[in-house]
Amino acid sequence: MARLFRPSLVVLLEPTQWNRLREAVDHLIPGELGDIFVLSANVSQPSKFSAEHVAPGVSQPEKPPFTPRPGVILLTDRAVSAEELGQLLHSGDSDRRKPVPVHIVSLGCDLPGDVALPEDTPPEAVGEVLRLLAKLARLRFMLGRRQHLVRRLKRAAFRDPLTGLLNRRAWPRVFRSVWQQAKRTHQQMVVALFDLDNFKSVNDILGHRRGDELLRNVGLAARQACRRSDYLFRWGGDEIALVCIIDPNVPAEPIADRVREQLAIKIVDLDDKVLTASAGVTVISPYPLSTSGKPVAKIAEEMIQQADQALRRAKSLGGNIVCRFP
Repeated sequence: MARLFRPSLVVLLEPTQWNRLREAVDHLIPGELGDIFVLSANVSQPSKFSAEHVAPGVSQPEKPPFTPRPGVILLTDRAVSAEELGQLLHSGDSDRRKPVPVHIVSLGCDLPGDVALPEDTPPEAVGEVLRLLAKLARLRFMLGRRQHLVRRLKRAAFRDPLTGLLNRRAWPRVFRSVWQQAKRTHQQMVVALFDLDNFKSVNDILGHRRGDELLRNVGLAARQACRRSDYLFRWGGDEIALVCIIDPNVPAEPIADRVREQLAIKIVDLDDKVLTASAGVTVISPYPLSTSGKPVAKIAEEMIQQADQALRRAKSLGGNIVCRFP
């Protein structure tokens, strides 16, 4: 897509100036430039413009506001204001206007921009400037696409595709961040593990496809039961991990119990059987341990092990309850 990208050219020139430069601009179509919009100012209403949309072999009138490509080059010989420029390069409701990257080439006028040229600059030189700016606009577009792709890849790398929860790759980074926040605010840190009771037998009866659907619903239910500041992970299979911070005088068990209750799902396929969940929770205060010298990664490993021990105890007691370590 980036290879096919060509910026739009917006021309706001006196007719004689445009006629002098038009041949040089035409040579840039379609290799360097995409659409070309030729604007002329209305003398009685300087802030109003009419437009002629010029494409290869086509001349078609068009009323502004028009929708340019993601990158725009403005070639002008008049000092347009920021308000006029916004009117020229945006369309739709003013509240919904999206900024358009603009490269400005001014010819003999006092207008801040990328390139300021004398009014009598030869057409070949103007054409070369436009060609170089088109390459710059293309590079910016490609960089933006790359940054967008990197953000998507990072999200995919740290998200479970089935439930939309974080995965175990994200655990070290998130744990360290939450740890630092708890230490800075003198709060407690909570790690909880949740496991669906008898999910394997349900999965065997209904099949993996229905089991995946149940897990998606479980992930949604877990997010709805948590605060925006809490972090949820698909720890493996039907296990979900929670890491969050709480005030020192707030017990952790009710928080884990609220999530556990939200995970209960009624399965219509099995005569409305309710799929319950068990939970194990552990709590630690980072502030007294901040000078102990123990690595944060080691603390994270110990806390998940403690939560797992508490979870196994909840399972051994029949499930559908919360147990705290120790």
